[in-house]
Formats: sequence, structure tokens, C-alpha cells
Amino acid sequence: MIISTINLEKEYRDLLKREFPSMPIIHTQLGDLSDNELAQVQIVMTYGYDMTPEIIKKMSRLHWLHIAQSGMDLLPFGLLKEKQVVITNSRGINSSIISEYVLCAMLNITRKTFLYAERARQKIWDSETRVDELSLKTVGIFGLGKVGRQVAKKAKSFGMRVWGVDIHTDEVPFVDQIFLPHHRQEVLSHCDFIVLCVPLLPSTNGMIDRQELAAMPDTAWIINVGRGPLINTDALIEAVDAGSIAGAVLDVFTTEPLPADDKLWTRENIWITPHTAGDHFQQYGPRLVEIMLYNMAQYPHFEQMQNPVRYDLYC
Repeated sequence: MIISTINLEKEYRDLLKREFPSMPIIHTQLGDLSDNELAQVQIVMTYGYDMTPEIIKKMSRLHWLHIAQSGMDLLPFGLLKEKQVVITNSRGINSSIISEYVLCAMLNITRKTFLYAERARQKIWDSETRVDELSLKTVGIFGLGKVGRQVAKKAKSFGMRVWGVDIHTDEVPFVDQIFLPHHRQEVLSHCDFIVLCVPLLPSTNGMIDRQELAAMPDTAWIINVGRGPLINTDALIEAVDAGSIAGAVLDVFTTEPLPADDKLWTRENIWITPHTAGDHFQQYGPRLVEIMLYNMAQYPHFEQMQNPVRYDLYC
């Protein structure tokens, strides 16, 4: 039995049905299935939020799980590994639009468009504010996966110097230098912008703390499009308040939605967007289904599927 809880539009459901008539997909929610039905489930296509330990334990035949997004930090990896479930995800479908978010943030910071917009609302002709340019500035990209590589490509087109931090040091297009994670202090101390594109793993949780923030120049900005817990929020607020860094652009948070009384809302140089850097765009659905079609065509040859997930990174 194949279950999809993604709420795909009808055109995509029909497409999957036409392409794989021998692999009928039941479009429902896991909570609507009986224990007997859950025991028959072999494949699940889901965003992952419904994959609780209680549900997984009832799926005795589950052997493939496809996640319809890149983030997977809520999955019970220990249990899934114990059950030898193959996991694939959809990383890369929003890499272009997230990289545009990052470049938009950097351009807004250097060109001060946010300030000019405020002046326009106040009907003030501001010809005194000084602006800057991205050319020759240095961006440090933490995580050179599909998002990080797109950020590098776009940053290089603006004439920026691009440094990367990754667990692999193989040459990456548009990246001038690559450093291993234990050399991140050197990267932090030389960059005008730091962009976090890494997934939330045991090794990346809290990777930006007081020591890392202290290493950054007081003119530097940090942009987080990875996951909220990558940054110690208290340490970030302290650094912004003290002026030891210039500011932060945050699209992800430890608690979402961000509570109304959270201190992050009150800082002028902390810009907040509601986890939308890579969401709510027209091509998400088609790109997701493209990955699903490809991987279903490879089944049961898991080694040929796109975006396999490595258990050793998560547990």
C-alpha cells in the first residue's frame, strides 16, 4: 500500500496514476487509517510532520519514506533506522528561490532600499544616506549543498568573493575557498555576510554561538535560511544589541510561528520573514512531483533514486 499525505492537486494525482498504474497511491491522512491498514503500508509520501513514533511502530511493512521538503529534523531517525526504512527527500526544489531571498537580503542591506521606502512613506527627500555595493564584499556560505551552490553562483555574478564551509572540500563552482567546519572562525572573521544553509543535525545544532558571533566584524550580517536552532538566539540578540555585529536576516526560528512576545520582533536590525524563503511559489508542486516520478520509476532500486538521506548524519 502506498500512501500520500501531501495533498497534491488533482492534476498531479492523475499524472502519477497514469504513469504508474501498477502502483496506485491512496491520498489520505495517516490518522484516518486503522491499525490494520497502517500495517499494510509500504511506502509513504509526506512532509514528515505526521511520521510520529506511534504511527511508525504500527507500519510493520514500511520500507520507503519520501519527504516532500528538504527539512527532516522532526523525524525519529533512530526508529526509522532500526526498521531499515529507506528515506529520500526533496532537497533542491527550492534552491533557486531561496538563493534569490539571500541575494535580495544582501542587496537590501547594501542599497538601503528599506530605509528609502520608509523615507518615501514619510515624504522625505533623503539624498544624504550613503549606500554600498556587493561587488568585492565577501560572503561565507555554511553548507554547500544545492541551496548553498545557488547562493554562490548568484553572489559571484555580483562580483563577490565567495567562501564556503562544508564537510567536503572538493572544488565547487563559484566558490573561491572551502574550509572545514573546525576552521569556521577564520571564515567568520573575514566575511561581510554569513549565510547558513546547513540542515539541522546534532553536529550543527547551536553552531553559531557567542564565540562565533564575537569573531564576526561589527559590520557583518548573518542570514539564516537553514533552521532556527543553528543560532543561539540569546547570543544573537546580545551581539546585535552590543553592536558587535550589524544585524541578522532570519527566515527560520526555534519556535514557529514566532511568539508575539519574542524579543526578536523588537530589534530594528533583525529582519524577520515567516519561513517563506523557499515556499509559496508556483514551481514547488511541479518540481516535487518531478522528483516523485523519477524515484517511483527507480523503485525498488533505491540506490538509483535521487536525494537519498544518510542516517549517519542524523543519528
